[in-house]
Amino acid sequence: MSRLSSFLKLGAVFSALFMLQTAALPAQTTYAIRNARIVTVSGPTIENGTVVVSDGKISAVGERVRIPSRSRVINGRGLTVYPGLFNANTQMGLTEVGAVAVTNDYSEMGEFTPHLLAFSAFHVESEHIPVARVDGITHVLTRPSGGTMPGQAAVMHLAGWSPEEMEVDRHAAQILDFPALLPLRGGFFGGGGGSNRPHSEQKKEFDEKIGEIKEILDKARHYARAQQAGAEVEYDKQLAALLPVLRGEQPVLIEASSRVDIKEAVKFAEEQKLNYVILGAREAAKVADFLKEHNARVILGATQALPPSADDPIDIMYRTPAILHEKGVAFALATGGSSDVRTLPFEIGNAVAYGLPYEAALRAITLSPAEFLGVADRLGSIEEGKIANLVVADGDILEYQTQIRHLFINGAEVELESRHTQLYEKYINRP
Repeated sequence: MSRLSSFLKLGAVFSALFMLQTAALPAQTTYAIRNARIVTVSGPTIENGTVVVSDGKISAVGERVRIPSRSRVINGRGLTVYPGLFNANTQMGLTEVGAVAVTNDYSEMGEFTPHLLAFSAFHVESEHIPVARVDGITHVLTRPSGGTMPGQAAVMHLAGWSPEEMEVDRHAAQILDFPALLPLRGGFFGGGGGSNRPHSEQKKEFDEKIGEIKEILDKARHYARAQQAGAEVEYDKQLAALLPVLRGEQPVLIEASSRVDIKEAVKFAEEQKLNYVILGAREAAKVADFLKEHNARVILGATQALPPSADDPIDIMYRTPAILHEKGVAFALATGGSSDVRTLPFEIGNAVAYGLPYEAALRAITLSPAEFLGVADRLGSIEEGKIANLVVADGDILEYQTQIRHLFINGAEVELESRHTQLYEKYINRP
Protein backbone atom coordinates (compact mmCIF):
# COMPACT_ATOMS: atom_id res chain seq x y z
CA MET A 1 0.00 0.00 0.00
CA SER A 2 1.38 3.44 -0.92
CA ARG A 3 2.00 6.10 1.70
CA LEU A 4 -0.60 8.34 0.00
CA SER A 5 -3.27 5.62 0.21
CA SER A 6 -2.50 5.12 3.89
CA PHE A 7 -2.92 8.84 4.61
CA LEU A 8 -6.20 8.94 2.68
CA LYS A 9 -7.61 5.97 4.59
CA LEU A 10 -6.46 7.42 7.92
CA GLY A 11 -8.06 10.72 7.02
CA ALA A 12 -11.33 8.98 6.21
CA VAL A 13 -11.30 7.25 9.59
CA PHE A 14 -10.70 10.53 11.47
CA SER A 15 -13.42 12.21 9.43
CA ALA A 16 -15.91 9.47 10.30
CA LEU A 17 -15.00 9.63 13.99
CA PHE A 18 -15.38 13.43 13.98
CA MET A 19 -18.83 13.16 12.40
CA LEU A 20 -19.92 10.60 14.99
CA GLN A 21 -18.59 12.76 17.82
CA THR A 22 -20.32 15.83 16.43
CA ALA A 23 -23.59 13.97 16.11
CA ALA A 24 -23.27 12.84 19.71
CA LEU A 25 -22.86 16.39 21.08
CA PRO A 26 -25.98 17.45 22.98
CA ALA A 27 -28.06 20.15 21.33
CA GLN A 28 -28.34 23.50 23.12
CA THR A 29 -31.01 23.28 25.82
CA THR A 30 -34.46 24.59 25.01
CA TYR A 31 -36.22 26.21 27.97
CA ALA A 32 -39.88 26.97 28.51
CA ILE A 33 -40.95 29.27 31.35
CA ARG A 34 -44.69 28.72 31.66
CA ASN A 35 -47.56 30.03 33.79
CA ALA A 36 -45.52 33.16 34.53
CA ARG A 37 -46.26 36.86 34.52
CA ILE A 38 -44.27 38.31 31.60
CA VAL A 39 -43.27 41.99 31.55
CA THR A 40 -42.36 42.51 27.90
CA VAL A 41 -41.55 46.28 28.26
CA SER A 42 -42.14 46.86 24.54
CA GLY A 43 -45.76 45.75 24.77
CA PRO A 44 -48.45 44.87 27.29
CA THR A 45 -47.68 42.69 30.27
CA ILE A 46 -48.87 39.08 29.89
CA GLU A 47 -50.41 38.03 33.20
CA ASN A 48 -50.18 34.29 32.54
CA GLY A 49 -48.00 33.21 29.67
CA THR A 50 -45.02 31.27 28.40
CA VAL A 51 -41.58 32.23 27.13
CA VAL A 52 -39.65 29.68 25.05
CA VAL A 53 -35.87 30.00 24.69
CA SER A 54 -33.96 28.07 22.06
CA ASP A 55 -30.66 28.55 20.22
CA GLY A 56 -29.85 31.49 22.47
CA LYS A 57 -32.93 33.50 21.49
CA ILE A 58 -36.54 34.00 22.46
CA SER A 59 -38.34 31.71 20.02
CA ALA A 60 -41.88 32.28 21.30
CA VAL A 61 -43.74 34.38 23.86
CA GLY A 62 -47.44 34.67 24.58
CA GLU A 63 -50.49 33.36 26.40
CA ARG A 64 -50.88 30.31 24.20
CA VAL A 65 -47.50 28.95 23.15
CA ARG A 66 -46.65 25.43 22.09
CA ILE A 67 -43.83 24.07 24.20
CA PRO A 68 -41.35 22.05 22.11
CA SER A 69 -40.77 18.46 23.13
CA ARG A 70 -37.74 17.76 25.31
CA SER A 71 -37.74 21.32 26.61
CA ARG A 72 -36.59 22.02 30.14
CA VAL A 73 -39.79 23.40 31.67
CA ILE A 74 -39.66 25.96 34.49
CA ASN A 75 -42.87 26.44 36.43
CA GLY A 76 -43.34 30.18 36.58
CA ARG A 77 -46.40 30.23 38.82
CA GLY A 78 -45.97 33.14 41.22
CA LEU A 79 -42.93 34.38 39.30
CA THR A 80 -42.39 37.31 36.92
CA VAL A 81 -40.19 37.30 33.81
CA TYR A 82 -38.38 40.54 32.96
CA PRO A 83 -35.93 41.48 30.22
CA GLY A 84 -32.35 41.40 31.48
CA LEU A 85 -31.36 44.73 33.02
CA PHE A 86 -28.91 46.95 31.12
CA ASN A 87 -26.48 49.18 33.05
CA ALA A 88 -25.35 51.54 30.31
CA ASN A 89 -22.49 53.37 32.02
CA THR A 90 -19.97 51.22 33.87
CA GLN A 91 -16.32 50.23 34.01
CA MET A 92 -17.19 46.59 34.51
CA GLY A 93 -14.29 44.29 33.68
CA LEU A 94 -11.85 47.22 33.51
CA THR A 95 -11.32 47.79 37.23
CA GLU A 96 -11.36 45.47 40.22
CA VAL A 97 -10.04 47.42 43.24
CA GLY A 98 -9.89 51.15 42.67
CA ALA A 99 -7.10 51.70 45.20
CA VAL A 100 -4.90 49.00 43.64
CA ALA A 101 -3.47 50.43 40.43
CA VAL A 102 -2.53 47.10 38.83
CA THR A 103 -6.21 46.06 38.82
CA ASN A 104 -7.28 49.13 36.84
CA ASP A 105 -7.11 49.16 33.05
CA TYR A 106 -9.61 51.79 31.91
CA SER A 107 -7.32 54.58 30.69
CA GLU A 108 -4.26 55.17 28.52
CA MET A 109 -1.93 58.10 27.95
CA GLY A 110 -3.06 60.82 25.56
CA GLU A 111 -5.99 63.20 25.24
CA PHE A 112 -7.33 61.80 21.96
CA THR A 113 -7.31 58.00 21.60
CA PRO A 114 -10.61 57.24 19.80
CA HIS A 115 -9.17 54.04 18.33
CA LEU A 116 -8.73 52.32 21.71
CA LEU A 117 -11.29 49.68 22.69
CA ALA A 118 -12.54 48.94 26.21
CA PHE A 119 -13.28 45.48 24.80
CA SER A 120 -9.55 44.76 24.49
CA ALA A 121 -9.01 45.18 28.25
CA PHE A 122 -12.17 43.42 29.45
CA HIS A 123 -11.43 40.96 32.28
CA VAL A 124 -13.96 38.12 32.18
CA GLU A 125 -13.04 36.82 35.65
CA SER A 126 -13.92 40.03 37.48
CA GLU A 127 -15.60 39.30 40.81
CA HIS A 128 -17.98 42.21 40.13
CA ILE A 129 -19.63 40.34 37.25
CA PRO A 130 -21.41 37.57 39.22
CA VAL A 131 -22.32 40.08 41.94
CA ALA A 132 -24.15 42.21 39.36
CA ARG A 133 -25.84 39.16 37.83
CA VAL A 134 -27.46 38.17 41.12
CA ASP A 135 -29.43 41.46 41.03
CA GLY A 136 -30.63 40.90 37.46
CA ILE A 137 -27.99 42.78 35.43
CA THR A 138 -27.38 40.69 32.31
CA HIS A 139 -25.46 43.14 30.11
CA VAL A 140 -23.57 46.41 30.50
CA LEU A 141 -21.86 49.17 28.63
CA THR A 142 -18.26 49.28 29.84
CA ARG A 143 -16.32 52.38 28.94
CA PRO A 144 -12.83 53.88 29.10
CA SER A 145 -12.00 57.19 30.77
CA GLY A 146 -9.08 59.59 31.05
CA GLY A 147 -8.43 62.17 28.36
CA THR A 148 -10.88 64.13 26.26
CA MET A 149 -11.67 61.29 23.86
CA PRO A 150 -10.45 58.13 25.64
CA GLY A 151 -11.82 55.51 23.27
CA GLN A 152 -14.75 53.26 22.49
CA ALA A 153 -17.16 51.67 24.94
CA ALA A 154 -18.41 48.10 24.50
CA VAL A 155 -21.73 46.42 25.24
CA MET A 156 -20.99 43.09 26.94
CA HIS A 157 -23.00 40.14 28.24
CA LEU A 158 -22.17 39.27 31.84
CA ALA A 159 -21.51 35.58 31.20
CA GLY A 160 -19.01 33.76 29.02
CA TRP A 161 -15.53 32.28 28.84
CA SER A 162 -13.91 35.05 26.80
CA PRO A 163 -14.51 38.66 25.74
CA GLU A 164 -15.44 37.39 22.27
CA GLU A 165 -18.10 35.12 23.74
CA MET A 166 -19.47 37.94 25.90
CA GLU A 167 -19.45 40.58 23.17
CA VAL A 168 -22.62 42.27 21.99
CA ASP A 169 -20.89 45.24 20.31
CA ARG A 170 -17.24 46.18 20.83
CA HIS A 171 -17.74 49.47 18.98
CA ALA A 172 -20.91 50.54 20.81
CA ALA A 173 -20.03 54.22 21.37
CA GLN A 174 -17.30 56.82 21.45
CA ILE A 175 -16.73 58.59 24.76
CA LEU A 176 -16.27 62.37 24.84
CA ASP A 177 -15.41 64.00 28.17
CA PHE A 178 -16.81 67.44 27.43
CA PRO A 179 -14.74 70.31 28.87
CA ALA A 180 -16.42 72.00 31.83
CA LEU A 181 -17.30 75.66 31.46
CA LEU A 182 -19.11 75.72 34.81
CA PRO A 183 -17.79 72.82 36.95
CA LEU A 184 -20.01 71.56 39.75
CA ARG A 185 -18.69 72.46 43.19
CA GLY A 186 -19.31 69.13 44.91
CA GLY A 187 -22.66 69.67 46.62
CA PHE A 188 -22.99 69.89 50.39
CA PHE A 189 -19.38 69.01 51.18
CA GLY A 190 -17.70 71.44 48.77
CA GLY A 191 -14.69 70.60 46.62
CA GLY A 192 -15.25 67.96 43.98
CA GLY A 193 -14.10 69.87 40.93
CA GLY A 194 -15.30 73.41 41.55
CA SER A 195 -13.02 76.34 40.75
CA ASN A 196 -12.54 79.86 42.10
CA ARG A 197 -10.62 81.04 39.02
CA PRO A 198 -11.96 84.06 37.10
CA HIS A 199 -14.65 83.17 34.56
CA SER A 200 -12.60 84.71 31.75
CA GLU A 201 -9.76 82.30 32.49
CA GLN A 202 -12.10 79.29 32.55
CA LYS A 203 -13.76 80.45 29.32
CA LYS A 204 -10.40 80.72 27.57
CA GLU A 205 -9.44 77.19 28.62
CA PHE A 206 -12.88 75.91 27.58
CA ASP A 207 -12.58 77.49 24.12
CA GLU A 208 -9.11 76.02 23.63
CA LYS A 209 -10.32 72.49 24.45
CA ILE A 210 -13.38 72.86 22.22
CA GLY A 211 -11.04 74.01 19.47
CA GLU A 212 -8.95 70.85 19.89
CA ILE A 213 -12.02 68.61 19.61
CA LYS A 214 -13.22 70.45 16.51
CA GLU A 215 -9.76 70.18 14.99
CA ILE A 216 -9.57 66.40 15.26
CA LEU A 217 -13.12 66.05 13.88
CA ASP A 218 -12.24 68.33 10.96
CA LYS A 219 -9.11 66.29 10.29
CA ALA A 220 -11.25 63.15 10.21
CA ARG A 221 -13.60 64.81 7.70
CA HIS A 222 -10.68 65.73 5.44
CA TYR A 223 -9.36 62.19 5.80
CA ALA A 224 -12.74 60.79 4.75
CA ARG A 225 -13.03 63.12 1.75
CA ALA A 226 -9.54 62.20 0.58
CA GLN A 227 -10.42 58.50 0.76
CA GLN A 228 -13.66 59.05 -1.14
CA ALA A 229 -11.77 60.96 -3.83
CA GLY A 230 -9.46 57.99 -4.35
CA ALA A 231 -6.34 59.80 -3.14
CA GLU A 232 -3.48 57.79 -1.66
CA VAL A 233 -3.88 58.48 2.03
CA GLU A 234 -1.64 57.05 4.71
CA TYR A 235 -3.72 55.06 7.18
CA ASP A 236 -4.35 56.96 10.43
CA LYS A 237 -5.89 54.81 13.17
CA GLN A 238 -7.13 57.81 15.16
CA LEU A 239 -8.90 59.45 12.24
CA ALA A 240 -10.19 56.14 10.86
CA ALA A 241 -11.82 55.41 14.23
CA LEU A 242 -13.83 58.63 13.95
CA LEU A 243 -15.35 57.90 10.54
CA PRO A 244 -18.37 55.97 11.96
CA VAL A 245 -18.95 58.95 14.28
CA LEU A 246 -19.01 61.40 11.36
CA ARG A 247 -21.41 59.14 9.45
CA GLY A 248 -23.73 59.03 12.46
CA GLU A 249 -23.35 55.26 12.70
CA GLN A 250 -21.66 55.28 16.10
CA PRO A 251 -23.19 57.27 18.96
CA VAL A 252 -21.08 59.63 21.04
CA LEU A 253 -21.63 59.60 24.79
CA ILE A 254 -20.86 63.15 25.92
CA GLU A 255 -20.12 63.54 29.62
CA ALA A 256 -21.54 66.78 31.00
CA SER A 257 -22.89 67.52 34.47
CA SER A 258 -23.80 71.17 35.14
CA ARG A 259 -26.73 72.92 33.45
CA VAL A 260 -24.35 75.19 31.54
CA ASP A 261 -22.16 72.32 30.37
CA ILE A 262 -25.19 70.25 29.30
CA LYS A 263 -26.40 73.11 27.11
CA GLU A 264 -22.95 73.67 25.64
CA ALA A 265 -22.58 69.94 24.94
CA VAL A 266 -25.92 69.77 23.10
CA LYS A 267 -25.11 72.85 21.01
CA PHE A 268 -21.69 71.44 20.14
CA ALA A 269 -23.09 68.03 19.19
CA GLU A 270 -25.75 69.55 16.95
CA GLU A 271 -23.25 71.89 15.31
CA GLN A 272 -21.01 68.90 14.57
CA LYS A 273 -24.02 66.77 13.45
CA LEU A 274 -23.24 63.99 15.92
CA ASN A 275 -25.47 61.10 16.99
CA TYR A 276 -25.14 61.95 20.66
CA VAL A 277 -26.32 61.02 24.15
CA ILE A 278 -25.61 63.18 27.20
CA LEU A 279 -23.99 61.14 29.95
CA GLY A 280 -24.18 61.90 33.68
CA ALA A 281 -26.26 65.10 33.45
CA ARG A 282 -26.53 65.71 37.19
CA GLU A 283 -28.34 69.02 36.63
CA ALA A 284 -30.59 67.72 33.86
CA ALA A 285 -33.73 68.68 35.79
CA LYS A 286 -32.75 72.35 35.52
CA VAL A 287 -32.59 72.21 31.71
CA ALA A 288 -35.37 69.68 31.02
CA ASP A 289 -37.23 72.05 28.67
CA PHE A 290 -34.04 72.71 26.72
CA LEU A 291 -33.34 68.97 26.41
CA LYS A 292 -36.85 68.31 25.12
CA GLU A 293 -36.65 71.21 22.67
CA HIS A 294 -33.50 69.64 21.16
CA ASN A 295 -34.77 66.04 21.40
CA ALA A 296 -31.65 65.24 23.39
CA ARG A 297 -31.27 61.78 24.94
CA VAL A 298 -29.80 61.41 28.40
CA ILE A 299 -28.24 58.62 30.46
CA LEU A 300 -28.59 59.81 34.03
CA GLY A 301 -26.34 58.80 36.88
CA ALA A 302 -27.33 57.23 40.19
CA THR A 303 -30.21 58.64 42.23
CA GLN A 304 -28.53 57.64 45.49
CA ALA A 305 -26.25 60.69 45.40
CA LEU A 306 -25.98 64.10 46.99
CA PRO A 307 -27.59 67.06 45.21
CA PRO A 308 -25.26 68.81 42.74
CA SER A 309 -25.42 72.07 44.70
CA ALA A 310 -25.99 73.08 48.29
CA ASP A 311 -28.91 75.20 47.01
CA ASP A 312 -30.73 72.21 45.49
CA PRO A 313 -33.60 70.39 47.24
CA ILE A 314 -32.39 67.36 49.16
CA ASP A 315 -34.50 65.02 47.01
CA ILE A 316 -33.58 66.44 43.58
CA MET A 317 -31.62 63.36 42.45
CA TYR A 318 -34.59 61.12 43.27
CA ARG A 319 -36.99 63.43 41.40
CA THR A 320 -34.88 64.09 38.29
CA PRO A 321 -36.09 61.02 36.32
CA ALA A 322 -39.74 61.96 36.97
CA ILE A 323 -39.07 65.56 35.89
CA LEU A 324 -37.50 64.41 32.63
CA HIS A 325 -40.33 61.95 32.01
CA GLU A 326 -42.95 64.64 32.61
CA LYS A 327 -41.20 66.91 30.11
CA GLY A 328 -40.99 64.12 27.52
CA VAL A 329 -37.19 63.78 27.55
CA ALA A 330 -35.89 60.37 26.46
CA PHE A 331 -33.68 59.04 29.23
CA ALA A 332 -32.04 55.97 30.71
CA LEU A 333 -30.35 55.48 34.05
CA ALA A 334 -26.99 53.91 34.92
CA THR A 335 -24.73 53.74 37.96
CA GLY A 336 -21.17 54.19 36.70
CA GLY A 337 -18.22 52.40 38.27
CA SER A 338 -17.92 48.66 38.73
CA SER A 339 -18.83 47.69 42.29
CA ASP A 340 -22.10 49.69 42.19
CA VAL A 341 -23.40 48.12 38.97
CA ARG A 342 -25.62 45.78 41.02
CA THR A 343 -27.62 48.67 42.56
CA LEU A 344 -29.20 49.65 39.22
CA PRO A 345 -32.78 48.40 39.88
CA PHE A 346 -32.86 50.04 43.31
CA GLU A 347 -31.54 53.38 41.99
CA ILE A 348 -34.44 53.64 39.53
CA GLY A 349 -36.79 52.19 42.17
CA ASN A 350 -36.10 55.29 44.28
CA ALA A 351 -37.30 57.43 41.37
CA VAL A 352 -40.60 55.51 41.28
CA ALA A 353 -41.16 56.49 44.91
CA TYR A 354 -40.67 60.12 43.83
CA GLY A 355 -43.16 60.20 40.97
CA LEU A 356 -41.68 58.28 38.04
CA PRO A 357 -44.24 55.88 36.50
CA TYR A 358 -43.24 52.24 36.99
CA GLU A 359 -43.30 51.41 33.27
CA ALA A 360 -40.99 54.34 32.50
CA ALA A 361 -38.62 53.23 35.25
CA LEU A 362 -38.33 49.71 33.90
CA ARG A 363 -37.85 51.02 30.37
CA ALA A 364 -35.02 53.28 31.58
CA ILE A 365 -32.92 50.23 32.53
CA THR A 366 -33.88 47.92 29.67
CA LEU A 367 -35.15 49.13 26.30
CA SER A 368 -34.22 52.84 26.34
CA PRO A 369 -30.44 52.33 26.76
CA ALA A 370 -30.59 49.59 24.11
CA GLU A 371 -32.22 52.07 21.71
CA PHE A 372 -29.66 54.78 22.48
CA LEU A 373 -26.78 52.39 21.75
CA GLY A 374 -28.21 50.74 18.65
CA VAL A 375 -28.77 47.26 20.09
CA ALA A 376 -32.56 47.37 20.57
CA ASP A 377 -32.99 44.90 17.70
CA ARG A 378 -31.28 42.33 19.95
CA LEU A 379 -31.85 43.39 23.56
CA GLY A 380 -34.10 45.36 25.88
CA SER A 381 -37.48 43.65 25.71
CA ILE A 382 -39.12 40.23 25.61
CA GLU A 383 -39.87 39.75 21.93
CA GLU A 384 -39.56 36.84 19.57
CA GLY A 385 -36.16 36.78 17.85
CA LYS A 386 -34.29 38.80 20.46
CA ILE A 387 -31.36 37.46 22.49
CA ALA A 388 -32.65 35.57 25.52
CA ASN A 389 -31.36 37.74 28.35
CA LEU A 390 -34.09 37.15 30.92
CA VAL A 391 -34.65 37.53 34.65
CA VAL A 392 -37.17 35.37 36.50
CA ALA A 393 -37.99 36.88 39.90
CA ASP A 394 -40.36 36.15 42.78
CA GLY A 395 -41.59 39.73 42.97
CA ASP A 396 -41.04 43.31 41.81
CA ILE A 397 -37.50 43.53 40.42
CA LEU A 398 -37.14 47.11 41.69
CA GLU A 399 -37.66 46.03 45.30
CA TYR A 400 -34.80 45.04 47.62
CA GLN A 401 -36.69 42.04 49.02
CA THR A 402 -37.18 40.42 45.63
CA GLN A 403 -35.11 37.33 44.88
CA ILE A 404 -33.94 36.32 41.42
CA ARG A 405 -34.88 32.67 40.88
CA HIS A 406 -33.55 32.09 37.36
CA LEU A 407 -31.27 34.12 35.10
CA PHE A 408 -30.63 33.61 31.41
CA ILE A 409 -27.83 35.24 29.44
CA ASN A 410 -27.48 34.59 25.74
CA GLY A 411 -30.03 31.80 26.08
CA ALA A 412 -28.17 29.85 28.78
CA GLU A 413 -29.21 29.62 32.42
CA VAL A 414 -26.57 31.12 34.71
CA GLU A 415 -25.86 30.10 38.29
CA LEU A 416 -26.89 32.69 40.86
CA GLU A 417 -23.72 32.57 42.89
CA SER A 418 -21.22 35.31 43.67
CA ARG A 419 -18.57 36.29 46.17
CA HIS A 420 -21.36 37.82 48.24
CA THR A 421 -23.51 34.69 48.33
CA GLN A 422 -20.47 32.54 49.11
CA LEU A 423 -19.57 34.70 52.10
CA TYR A 424 -23.19 34.68 53.24
CA GLU A 425 -23.30 30.88 53.20
CA LYS A 426 -19.95 30.71 54.95
CA TYR A 427 -20.88 32.93 57.88
CA ILE A 428 -24.60 32.12 58.24
CA ASN A 429 -23.62 28.59 59.28
CA ARG A 430 -20.83 29.68 61.59
CA PRO A 431 -21.05 27.80 64.94
